[in-house]
Amino acid sequence: MAYTRGITDVHISKGALWIGSDTYPLRNIAHTSLRELHPDRNAARSRFVRRLIAKVFLLLFGLGLLQASALLGGIVVLVVVAAGIRDYLELQRVLNAPVLYVLQITTSGTPKTALTTDDRNGLEQMFRQLMEAMDNPDIQVHYQMPTYNITGGDHIYQFGDSNTGKVVTP
Repeated sequence: MAYTRGITDVHISKGALWIGSDTYPLRNIAHTSLRELHPDRNAARSRFVRRLIAKVFLLLFGLGLLQASALLGGIVVLVVVAAGIRDYLELQRVLNAPVLYVLQITTSGTPKTALTTDDRNGLEQMFRQLMEAMDNPDIQVHYQMPTYNITGGDHIYQFGDSNTGKVVTP
């Protein structure tokens, strides 16, 4: 999961919720909910340890190869050390990732993630204001929320009515 951070304007006015350029008429909102997205720190640690064990064996192989061929052994050692540094940085990125809070809005279809932020208090305050505005459309509120644009995941294409499986595209 990759994300970029930004600031999004959120307006509640004239019977509508504006999140950036998206508009949700308050009378069409059927359900709203707050969710938490926790980074999978245990999976990251487990993946790091598994990779570390494999790299230790490769490093020992590279060190043994140094005696037979210094160039080839040196290349193996350098590649293993570089891969270990990359894995450590990836582990630190997941361990230091914030818990994200999501505002989901359901209109007539499936729930849609309208806003993702790390500011729990600000999102809860905005959520309460949204609930009040649904009862009283004359309420006007403006927020600037720190938001995250989450990208990544699988792209699933289905053709026909009984296909199973997925095609993953980078």
